[in-house]
Amino acid sequence: MSPAMLLGIELLLFTLCQSSPSKIRVLGREATLEHYCDKYHYQNAFAVRTDLGVLEDTALFLASSFPSHTHTHKKRTQMAAKRSKLPCVRVGGVPEHFNLAWHLGIERNIFDKHGVEVQFQDIKEGTGAMIQALKDDKVDVIVALTEGLVADIAKGSDLRLLGTYVNTPLCWAISTGAQSAIHDTDDLAAGKTFAISRYGSGSHLMALVLATQRGWTEQPPQFKVVGNFQQLRDSVNSGDTDCFMWEHFTTKPFHDSGEVRRVGDITTPWPCFMLAARVGTLESKGAELRAMLAGIHESAQVFHAEHDTMPDEVARRYGLQPEDAHAWYDAVHIAAERFISVTALERAVEALKAGGVLASELQVSLDQLVAPGFGELRKDIKAMRLYSKPELVSALYRTLKHKGMAAGPLSYKELCKYDHNIYFGSRAVDALVDEAKIQASSRVVNIGSGMGGPARYMAGKVGCQVLACELQQDLHNTALELTERTQLTSNVHHVSGDFLQLAQHLQRGAYDHVVSWLTILHIADRLSVFRHSYDLLRPGGVFFSADFVALGHLTNDEWEILKTEVGCPSLAASQQTYNQELETAGFKIIKSTDVTEKWREYTKQRVADYEAAQEQLVSEIGEDIYRGLLRFYTTVRDLFAGGRLGGLEVYAQKPLGW
Repeated sequence: MSPAMLLGIELLLFTLCQSSPSKIRVLGREATLEHYCDKYHYQNAFAVRTDLGVLEDTALFLASSFPSHTHTHKKRTQMAAKRSKLPCVRVGGVPEHFNLAWHLGIERNIFDKHGVEVQFQDIKEGTGAMIQALKDDKVDVIVALTEGLVADIAKGSDLRLLGTYVNTPLCWAISTGAQSAIHDTDDLAAGKTFAISRYGSGSHLMALVLATQRGWTEQPPQFKVVGNFQQLRDSVNSGDTDCFMWEHFTTKPFHDSGEVRRVGDITTPWPCFMLAARVGTLESKGAELRAMLAGIHESAQVFHAEHDTMPDEVARRYGLQPEDAHAWYDAVHIAAERFISVTALERAVEALKAGGVLASELQVSLDQLVAPGFGELRKDIKAMRLYSKPELVSALYRTLKHKGMAAGPLSYKELCKYDHNIYFGSRAVDALVDEAKIQASSRVVNIGSGMGGPARYMAGKVGCQVLACELQQDLHNTALELTERTQLTSNVHHVSGDFLQLAQHLQRGAYDHVVSWLTILHIADRLSVFRHSYDLLRPGGVFFSADFVALGHLTNDEWEILKTEVGCPSLAASQQTYNQELETAGFKIIKSTDVTEKWREYTKQRVADYEAAQEQLVSEIGEDIYRGLLRFYTTVRDLFAGGRLGGLEVYAQKPLGW
């Protein structure tokens, strides 16, 4: 008999204990899920729970035949009967930690509350199998990788995107064989062979993204279709291929065991999971789908609200080490919302064309990818020209390769020529350190830390502790790698996310400085940034910001450029207004300087220098990246030249309390 059948015989009557999700009550006696895991050779406790879900209806039916078995069985029978009357939506997804929110919604009756029964079906084979299950009418909705869904719809299928499920990118580990001579990502540069699950898969597309980012144009990677995750691991260990790419936390247990070896990571340039359904289902089950979407949105909120216990729940259910579960939980954002990033779809289409999955001449209308009345396209900071393509990251990696600095230890001093994306580079950081009196004992929060250049420079120069907060995952991951290479991981700590959300989880009154260069202009709610910064600082702590302000009334065209090209949703009407907002948050202004003329000259000279060095820069970073960065720099130069955009640098202090 199968383990499921044996388990079913033993658990004819059972209830899941409300006091402990890791226990079962069998005929009045408690037993841990791990007990059944060991007894019937299940991989983990989550696998036991999966079979329990299948067996539950049978157990409830049998329970109803035994009146002596208490009120609990009667109540569960009534709940099952009620659920059976609700309209049903069948959802397919991979049996991984990303989909815990669905199980929470089912177990806690969140979907029932919204008037719909959700049946979640594990489809371990991945996105391709899920798309086929949708077309075969085995499921109504799938939770699948963005790139796979975009490719299928762009080719003419009747699938449509309902919204974004996980809006953080997927982190792909780059792995090689345990005995491989490859020890660093750049060892893969000379046309090495990547094992992939299939052409057009994430393992294929992300290898192409990696090659583009690193500038491997002369000897691009080779590919060999190998198959599933196990076969990918076997392939690199046999020497049949050189490396493969798979989701970081799914691969990590095999790194920890020594079966394969991690040599790097890369994140998708788009949110990793989206929801999709067929056009016919949108029409026939529209009300049920909306109820399901409302339920999963609420369940996602529960997932994030229970931050004290949820990481341990992830570890128990999915067999992750507790520290890995906490790291994943802290980084992931399950949004389960209707909004879909315009830039995310554009990037996915570009990658699919570059990989030959979509014809290069194919015209893809983003509106046609989205389900009308369900999903909604939205522009975000990635729509900003500087960030709409991974040009900063690619430019840095290609420059380091050209300079012979692609691998191995680095000095923060030699790196600072290339990793400071702020006006005047390390000179601006020197000025801050002197003015704000940052020293070895200082604890600093850097809002919008980018690739970590200023954070590393501060830590390297004076030995302070820096918490580097960066919204964009590709910049964050690059920063992590460079901080490791500069051996500053004990001083610089990187976190990825929206500062307004991150600040709620940081210790109040624990920091000496909160600093930001050209970041707050991207945040519409400036006052909330100021208030959170005030709360994080100890009394006497200093806040610094270098930021844009308006000088009079900008034209409609200038506002449109600021919003779409620069990612600036609003500006303080003047330097005085900016200072007043800081004072409203509780700060005392120490020094506020109008730097408009200095920045106007800087942005003008930057374009001139860039144009003068065109031949050298093109040879280093490539024509496409050079042109992209030059366009952005020219846009900013022209805004300052118009005379209605200004800049300020302001130091403000949290009063000592008297």
